[in-house]
Amino acid sequence: MQKSDSAPQLPAKKDSAFWQTLRANIRLQRQTPVITPASRNDTMPLSFGQERLWRVEQLQTDNTAHNLRAVFRLQGLLNITALENSLRTIVQRHEILRTTFRVYQNKLIQVISPQMELELPLIKLSHWSPEQQQAEIHRVATEEAQHPFDLAQGPLLRVKLLQLSDQDYLLLRAIHHIINDRWSDSLFLRELAVCYPAFCAGKTPLLPELPIQYADFAVFQRHWLQGEVLANQTNYWQNQLAGQLPLLQLPTDFVSNRPSYQGNAIYLEFPAVLVRDLKKQFAQTAKVSFFTTLLTAFLILLYRYSQQTDMTLSSPVAGRYRPETRELIGFFNNVLLLRVKLDGNPTLNELLIRVSEVALGAHEHQDLPLQQLAESLNIPGAILSRTMFALQNVPSRPEKIGEMALSNVDIEEGIANFDLFLSMRELAGKLTGIVRYKTGLFRTETIQTLLENYRATLEFMLKNPEQRLDDLPRLRVPSLQQVANHSGAIPYVAPRTEIEQCIAKIWQEILKFDPIGIDHHFFEMGGRSLTLIELCTRLEKAYGREIVVAELIANPTVRGMAHYLEQNSTQLKTAVRPPPNTAFKQRAAFSRQKQLKLRKKDHG
Repeated sequence: MQKSDSAPQLPAKKDSAFWQTLRANIRLQRQTPVITPASRNDTMPLSFGQERLWRVEQLQTDNTAHNLRAVFRLQGLLNITALENSLRTIVQRHEILRTTFRVYQNKLIQVISPQMELELPLIKLSHWSPEQQQAEIHRVATEEAQHPFDLAQGPLLRVKLLQLSDQDYLLLRAIHHIINDRWSDSLFLRELAVCYPAFCAGKTPLLPELPIQYADFAVFQRHWLQGEVLANQTNYWQNQLAGQLPLLQLPTDFVSNRPSYQGNAIYLEFPAVLVRDLKKQFAQTAKVSFFTTLLTAFLILLYRYSQQTDMTLSSPVAGRYRPETRELIGFFNNVLLLRVKLDGNPTLNELLIRVSEVALGAHEHQDLPLQQLAESLNIPGAILSRTMFALQNVPSRPEKIGEMALSNVDIEEGIANFDLFLSMRELAGKLTGIVRYKTGLFRTETIQTLLENYRATLEFMLKNPEQRLDDLPRLRVPSLQQVANHSGAIPYVAPRTEIEQCIAKIWQEILKFDPIGIDHHFFEMGGRSLTLIELCTRLEKAYGREIVVAELIANPTVRGMAHYLEQNSTQLKTAVRPPPNTAFKQRAAFSRQKQLKLRKKDHG
């Protein structure tokens, strides 16, 4: 979802609060200075997005959740030396690919290496049977995806070359999300398409000079997002997300009280004629963007499954509307929270305008990082991880590298970070998509039916824009009533013991949630790195002993934390008392972060 993709119908009342905040934000954006190179004599900070990923990484027992894997097929005669030189040129061109992340003098910093030796191991599979090749490809790709990166030591990029025949190769690339995003993938391939034929011909690749590097953007972002700019962004989101945010309760096939990221994916493609009519006949007539059209249909579908008229879902943005950033490899993504109200039985055209206003406002205030937004408004983690919708709008990728055909190979990872994530992409008049879903909640048949209903909703919108929301034809979901009560909500069980009551009270004060049951999950209720640090400190003060953060991560419920503390009951004296010395008060926040980093060493 890109800023340039939005051309929505704007609200008619020019004196509305929406227009006032929009005017203020446009004025501030016009005053934004050009991003220029920063001095390399000073330490370089992380961008806000990088800091969010770094903090999440310290809290995870599985440090592979942000590994990005891609497999590119190269068909034709391959000059391996030219390919190696091309990869090394790209690494040397982009500082971010040579960057690691450390704590220095209680500050998180980027460490940019002047050079990085990138190896390209060759795995020969040309004498294997097709079945053996497929099995080995999947094994190697899975191994790369599950092999963690060390953010402090690096490198954060790995490549391998698999040879299937004399003219058929797979280039496997694994990279950490903290230095890469989807947009970067396209840049990587485009630069590869420039470098490779040049090296094959014995020439120096002609790539345009980059005006800045990613670290320059990070420095700029830190200086710019403060004062009036920060206040304007924050005020918008506080108004947009005021009150209790709704938690989407989709009917599911299974009830799951335990967090799991096991998932599956279904790929889909829409007919070209439907795409053409939706864009030219429908979206342009309604004066809304294609993104708004697709999102509105998805919201209608969610409403008809859940019967909720107030919804919040996540949507990613590339974060590259500044021209200086468009040719940079790096992590620019942000996630927007879109809150849409479907009450009042609106017509589909009226609903389009509502969604368009929300999308435009969110786009114009996309600079506030998700982590800061979530922590300032105390947004529960469950809201952030339930449902996501995206329309990918990234630079086109080359179809050839030199004389070789280039294509992408999809290898299912079996992971879903959201309960339901619909990601669409328009390319050359075709609309394709992928739906990722958690297999602990949904059957494949349920998601397939949902996709059929999504397409039917788009077709109905196209022909009946004045139809009211509650008058739409019935969905083809015969089992919907059977699963409608399976919301996956965790039943409330009151704390029983003194320790459980103490922990629940601390949770309640930190998470601003009442009541807290013994089976509620700290991270699903909004707990994050900073709140975990606060929880750890509060427990230390309450029990007068040092608490290992890794144990809190491993026991994220009140019941689990109480059991952990009871196992070490010889050190517990009373439920609430001050610490025996002032060491607890003297610990700084980054001292706690160091303990977080040590958890992997101490607990495997």
